[in-house]
Amino acid sequence: MSRPPQNSAPHRPRTVLVLGGGGMRGMAHIGVLRALEKLGIRYDAIVGTSIGSLVGAMAAGGYGIDQIESLVAGVQKEDYFRLNFVKFLLKGARTQSMYRGDTFRKSLERVLPPLSFDQMKVPFYCNAVRLETGGSVFWGTPGHSEISLVDAVYSSCALPGIFEPLERGGYSYMDGGMVDSVPLRFAHTLNPELIIAVDLSIKGTAKTPDYKNRLLSTLYRTFEIVEEVLVEHSLHMQVDWRVALIQPKVAHASRFGFDRVNEVVAAGEEEALRTLTSHAATRDLVQTEHIVDGLACPVRPRDFVSVRIDADKCTGCGLCEMVCETQAFRAQGEKATVRKLSNYECTRDHACARNCPSDAIRLGNL
Repeated sequence: MSRPPQNSAPHRPRTVLVLGGGGMRGMAHIGVLRALEKLGIRYDAIVGTSIGSLVGAMAAGGYGIDQIESLVAGVQKEDYFRLNFVKFLLKGARTQSMYRGDTFRKSLERVLPPLSFDQMKVPFYCNAVRLETGGSVFWGTPGHSEISLVDAVYSSCALPGIFEPLERGGYSYMDGGMVDSVPLRFAHTLNPELIIAVDLSIKGTAKTPDYKNRLLSTLYRTFEIVEEVLVEHSLHMQVDWRVALIQPKVAHASRFGFDRVNEVVAAGEEEALRTLTSHAATRDLVQTEHIVDGLACPVRPRDFVSVRIDADKCTGCGLCEMVCETQAFRAQGEKATVRKLSNYECTRDHACARNCPSDAIRLGNL
């Protein structure tokens, strides 16, 4: 059902879209872009990290969503990963990476738009980390926009030890997601009225991928744990009423699983539609001509997170009170108690659930 006509159209806020890192889970970004198109919500700049820089560059360069999905769906694992056999034989432990960066770069050249940062249809930024100093750089900002789009995206995606760092100007650059997987702090510097951010880090309430006691599996899982802790701190500090946070339920997909692209895209679209049509900062922006099948009629607003503790499981360890930045818990007795059953200040970082050693915490309305 369409809404009754309004006397005047709502003000369209200056909007920044933030696409986070997460390996092949980042295909959920395609679904988010499709949801934004369906709902008629536009954005004025894109900030991408790691896989978010790849999808973000394609969108900012003017590619249509179907084109992006087609290009990504056609990518095979061999397009990105080819072992450095020769370098291993010649250099052993001195080898820079397990896989060949040139193979990855060639695949980027095939799918990225042949544009400079100044030629992008929408302002675009992506981050990388300078190994020598530990500092971040955001390609596309003044003084850092002369780099080619391929090099910028490659550096933002180059996981340490997996691909060789980008060598540029005497410095080495690697995956920006290692320090800032959802760069909200940078997005705020662009002076937006609204930030739509996509967080793909694995949450404590989700089923994590199967862990295998092998070198690469251990390495990837370590990346994910570090990423989740850093994202928790970022959400604590940067999420406010201006941020619509989309957290697709894609934890079941492997970080480098190329066989579930369509499923992950669909999950991203579904979660984006739910969030954008029910979040206080975005639900009034939904254009009525794009609403079909009751899409914009959520059961309830998602302005709060419901918090519950299973008293039978709780051990009273106090970790929930320690990690929650919104003081939703009190752990002064034998069992912890919930101070905010409907927590409107919750930043949806899932820190309490992830750190609970007895799996006693349940979060709802996510």
